[in-house]
Amino acid sequence: MSASPVNSPRSIHSPKQASPKDTRPFIYLYKVEFPDNPPKRIRMPKDMKELLSIATDILELQRPATQVFDSNDDPVTEFEKIIPKANLYISSAKPHTEEDDEFIYNKTSRVYKDPLEGLKKLPTVKQPKVKPVPEDANTQCTIAACPLTVKQNLRNAIISLYASLTPDHITHLNCAETMTKLTKETQIFEFENALLSQYIAPTTVINHTPLGQQTTNWMMEKLKGLPAEDCRFIITGPSQSGKSTLLHIAASLFFNKLQLAGETIHFLMFPLNWLLHQIYIDDVVKLYHLFVKTTLDMLQICRLEFIPLMQSLTNWLFNLITIPGLPAMPPTLSHFPDFPVHELNELGKRIHNTWFREDGFHDFVEEIVNFPNNLAKIFGFISAIYVYDHFDACGYQINVPVEQFPAPYQEPVNLSELICDSLKGCPFFIASQNDGDFFNIFSVQEFHQLSTERLIASKGERELVVLQAKVLITMDMCRGCPAYCALFNHVCDLAAEVTRRAALKSQFSKLKSVVDIARNEQLKQEFIRMCILLGAADTDGHFDENKMNELMSMPEISIRVR
Repeated sequence: MSASPVNSPRSIHSPKQASPKDTRPFIYLYKVEFPDNPPKRIRMPKDMKELLSIATDILELQRPATQVFDSNDDPVTEFEKIIPKANLYISSAKPHTEEDDEFIYNKTSRVYKDPLEGLKKLPTVKQPKVKPVPEDANTQCTIAACPLTVKQNLRNAIISLYASLTPDHITHLNCAETMTKLTKETQIFEFENALLSQYIAPTTVINHTPLGQQTTNWMMEKLKGLPAEDCRFIITGPSQSGKSTLLHIAASLFFNKLQLAGETIHFLMFPLNWLLHQIYIDDVVKLYHLFVKTTLDMLQICRLEFIPLMQSLTNWLFNLITIPGLPAMPPTLSHFPDFPVHELNELGKRIHNTWFREDGFHDFVEEIVNFPNNLAKIFGFISAIYVYDHFDACGYQINVPVEQFPAPYQEPVNLSELICDSLKGCPFFIASQNDGDFFNIFSVQEFHQLSTERLIASKGERELVVLQAKVLITMDMCRGCPAYCALFNHVCDLAAEVTRRAALKSQFSKLKSVVDIARNEQLKQEFIRMCILLGAADTDGHFDENKMNELMSMPEISIRVR
């Protein structure tokens, strides 16, 4: 076996002895993803397959080369079109093909598809069935907008139906006794709720305390044996001394008395807290709405058979000062049996005429304050019973709204005088602060005056002592006012709790927990508030101003109960 000749370095450079392979031209290969990198130079291969194989190795591609592009980014599909020193860009991406597997590089032979051809057809979404609108849709909307719960509406419907039955029907009912009990309990609940919504109630619940029982018994003695027509009480006293508490107890006892005597259908209660509505007393429209809404709420309590008509009656009364023409009575009211349509039309005509009369401002305000009593007489009541809290807050003069009453020479209306005129001939329970200026304009002569002072006769067994200022507070300084006595007991309980639940019991310890500091601060604030109230009503000289000022300036005080 003969050995092959070995070419010397000189023979490589000699064109006579060089191999034909070495004379092939060079081409330059680039990665299509990195065209700015230096190219790789190779000799011209034999065919396209060899070119792709060499390009895969020399460019170190992760996948075999599949496509070749020229400098113009046109694909090279024929090997013969590659010229010497050509710049070729190699790609490993799979070439795009048509459905017949032909290459689509030839632009002239490319067939463009319809853009909508490649869209995927999604399944149709099943549309929900449109429910037909029920026939009682309006009724359902009315129920949804009602502020009462479904349970309350059902209760009102049942007791309204029961109240509209004749005595013969009631005697044949097996549940007559239960329905009577439900009716009375509903009336008591609604009346108590009306008082609470007007904030005619004690700040602290004292019903089940000895103090509350003593106050209730004292008020029962005042009402004992007194006819309803003669219940004309004025409750006075210092600020925050329990006037609202006594008024709440008196009104509740009187309503229970009416129920026991079966006279709730003869008197219409009308509770109103003037301090709560003092901000818009000078707005006659809001004042009218307030009197109408409160009166109809109380009418609903006493005449349960008219519960379904209250909303229609309210809207009709509101429209009297809204529509220029006198609105007609709604059919639900005019067709209801035993409903006083004629009398209501006369009342509505008076209100409407005074509102739209240019000089009718004084008469319109007079119609407002007399509205509870006028409506009570229309529905067969003897009279209205006014329950006014903070009556001194209504001592205002209302200026004439010129845009509604443009007639000249109309004087402002003194609201308190008109209210006093409306009280003549009607029972009432009124709580007012002991203000001499106000009672100078109170024109009602026949009434029983009750004072919150000296009401509580019992003396307390506990005393409050302030160690730093040498201040001693006893229940005798509360002047017998139920609210002051309740506040005194509350402060005593706080002081006892601070001492009992102290984290560090030693009185000489300088360390105090955060909880102890918070309890002491709460006790200090309650004690100072009690001293301010008692000092404002003090006539016996128990409170020294210098000591009180010194007490308030101290950062920390020690209060003990003994």
